[in-house]
Amino acid sequence: MGTTFRRGCRSGAALGIVLALLGVAACAPTVDGPADHQRSIDHEDADRLAAQLAALPGAIGAHATLHRSVRDPLAVTPPSPSSAAVLVVVDDRADRPAVTRAATALTRATAPEIASPVILVEVGAIRPTLAKVGPFTVLAASRGPLRVALALALALVAALAGWIALRERRRATPAG
Repeated sequence: MGTTFRRGCRSGAALGIVLALLGVAACAPTVDGPADHQRSIDHEDADRLAAQLAALPGAIGAHATLHRSVRDPLAVTPPSPSSAAVLVVVDDRADRPAVTRAATALTRATAPEIASPVILVEVGAIRPTLAKVGPFTVLAASRGPLRVALALALALVAALAGWIALRERRRATPAG
């Protein structure tokens, strides 16, 4: 009975040590390699570039992907070449060549080591034609119906005002 108890204590202590070591190893921070670090930088730069491209005149939205080559000293394969892909979605009245020039300049400023970025500017929406009707700005196609509705509302207000004035005048005059 005594030897079984001692073996149980030893195996329990060994199990405790193993579990403690596993717990420490599981809580250890991850260490990113050079490739992972560069991917996070590329992702942040691509997000900033997309925000700048979306602010261009006529742009509806933009997406950018950057991939800079990085040499990992532990990798057995050579690094892949640097590349960039940019998509800018514009409305139909935007100056597409000017947007392309601006996107090229912004991409080269963000990642000058990328020799030939792929930049695509596509029309994604039709800009509506607007018209002013008094204090309102509406679609040009809605201008006529809105003017008719406002004229009818004005006529209704005038008719109600006339009816109230007539009713008050009849109340004010004595019967008889």
